[in-house]
Formats: sequence, C-alpha cells, structure tokens
Amino acid sequence: MGQSGVSTGNGFQINNLNPALWSRNKYTTLDVGLIGQYKDVVSGNNKQQTLGGNLAYVALAFPVSRRWTLGGSLKPYSSVDFENTSTRVIPGTPDQAVYFNTGKGGINKASITNGYQLGKYISLGLEASYYFGNVRKATEVLIPSSTNYLIGINDRIAYSDFGARAGVAVRIPVKKDNKLNLNLGGAYSFKTDLNGTQTRTLELSQDSYVIPGATDTLSKNLAGSVTVPTQYQVGMSLEWPLKLVVSADYNRQEWSQYKAFRNSSNDGLRNVNRLNLGVEYLPRFLSLNYFDRVRYRVGFSHGNSPYVINGKGVNDTNISLGFTFPMGYGYQNFLSIAFVGGQRGVTGTGLVRERYGRAVLGITLLERWFQKQKLD
Repeated sequence: MGQSGVSTGNGFQINNLNPALWSRNKYTTLDVGLIGQYKDVVSGNNKQQTLGGNLAYVALAFPVSRRWTLGGSLKPYSSVDFENTSTRVIPGTPDQAVYFNTGKGGINKASITNGYQLGKYISLGLEASYYFGNVRKATEVLIPSSTNYLIGINDRIAYSDFGARAGVAVRIPVKKDNKLNLNLGGAYSFKTDLNGTQTRTLELSQDSYVIPGATDTLSKNLAGSVTVPTQYQVGMSLEWPLKLVVSADYNRQEWSQYKAFRNSSNDGLRNVNRLNLGVEYLPRFLSLNYFDRVRYRVGFSHGNSPYVINGKGVNDTNISLGFTFPMGYGYQNFLSIAFVGGQRGVTGTGLVRERYGRAVLGITLLERWFQKQKLD
C-alpha cells in the first residue's frame, strides 16, 4: 500500500508502522517477512547491477487481555554494503596509486511493543527497542611497483543502545452498524544517541600476504555515538470494514539533526519529507470463491531522501502492488506478496540514478498454530 498504514490495521496481520495498532490483534499472531532487491545504478558512463536479499522482519503479538496486546519484533534497521575502486596520481611521480574502499555490516533493531485500547475508539502504543550491530569499513591503497605493497586501514564500529517509539490511533464511526470508519493515526520516534566503540588498525601486505610485524592498532575501543534524529508519521484512512481501505500518510525525519560518530558533522544530510498513498480491496470476505477472499493492494510513495549528490537533492518515487492469499485450514493463515518498483536520483554530470525493484514475501500464522491439541 505504498508503505502507508499508520492509521489502519486489520487485526489479522501485525502493523509495524504504529505500535498503537497492535491492540487490534486479538489472536496470537506470528509474522515473518523476507525481501529481495534488484538495483540498476547509472552514473555518467558507469553502470552497475546488483541483486541481494535479507530478512525484512519477524514479529510476534499475543493478547494479554481484551484490551492489551503485547509482542516483540526483530528487523534490520540499517545496512552498509559497498565496494569501489579509484586511482590517484602519486605526487612527484608518474605512478598512480589504486584505492579500494569497502564497507559491510549494519544495525539491527529488537523491540518489545505494547498496544492498549483505551475506551471504545482510541488505542495507545509504546515500543521499546534495543539497537545492536557493527559496521566495518576498509580503505586499501596499492602502490604499483615491483614490490606491490598494499597499505590498508580497517575501521570497525560496534553499536548498542536503546530507543523508543510511541503511537496513537483513533477509529471514528461515520456510518452506523460499522459500515464506514474514519481512522486517524500517528507515531513518534524519539531521538536516539547510539553509543558505540571504534577500533582502527593499519596493515601492510605484499602480494596478498601480511608482512610480519607490519600491523599496528591505531585506536582501540574509542567511545562515541551516532545521533539518530526524531521521526513522526501521521495518517488517515477511510475504511469500509472487510471491503475497502483508502489510506494516506505523511512522515518526516529530521536528518539535519544527525551527528556522525565522534564528531558533530551531519554529513550534509537534509530533512526527509514523504507522502504514502495506498488502497486495499477485499471482494467478498465470506465468499466460497477463493479469489474473492484475496486482498488486493496498490500504492504510491514519493519524497526526498536525506542525500545530496553534487549539490542536488535525491528524490525517491515508487509504486507498489500487493496480494494477501488466505491459506490453511479455515483460511486462518496468510501468504502476502508485494512488488515495488521505483527510482532514486537522476542522471547528469556528477549525478547518480538508481532504479530498483523489490519483492517482499510475508507469512502470517494465527492462533491455531499456538494452541495445544486436546483429546476429549
């Protein structure tokens, strides 16, 4: 649904956008998601295609009482994965040094979420999270000569810290007998200083072999932090229960508040503003025709990214198409598939354009899987 949904939740699947909507899950629910992505990147005459995949999320929710739902989730929060090569002339010589830059790793987010229904129409939610992971970056310089020395600087930062997010959701009946509802929702992520420790080493090798005694630790376990800025999301939707949902969200994250590790620089990042639109359609919930019970979704999303390349901002626009197929005994479990196609940036002198396609596979298991079988 174009990544919209801050204001609406169907109670059959877990809403990871707004912790308040977990209160709609009245059955024990397990959600697992996998994501695959293809990218086509163009910068001037340079082109590159990449293909990869990862875990999108794992979430478990269970009702503690009629109004209170508790659960946990695990998802990747950020990732680093790059590799590039460049050359520079060595001053005073006709030779060129070759630079190899690589980066791997990322930060994960483990959360405990509480959703509580306050009265008939209002729900509140609170998500407490623990961030952990590490990022490894390396710069290696090859000096072309008969000795083929390779000088490398390896940088590893390990992160761990806590964060929080709060949410609210309101369902307002517009027509009697639950024929039409107006949903309002909001979520706020508090600013977080992710603490970490940095270790940097220098290494000298020749012909792929490390030279004995030529490794030095430049710094070890230096403390620092990265400031992850605040984010707020607001949304509204019109819901014809078990039939149609039309959803619109707006979200903003203050990336100008970002601070890099051990310095006050924000790396030139700018604030992000994004609009998400989506529609979900369910033909006939009680039909005996299987495809009448499939949920069909389309979406659109547009906004700027936090990046600036060669003085020009990078916008990101995508469209999405999704399906949720009921499966299992009594159609009480679900298989969801989503396809997203979009573009970031544009071509031009010193600019980068990235076209991408994503496929997301989600599996939802409801309460029947968690009941202990009994014989009468």
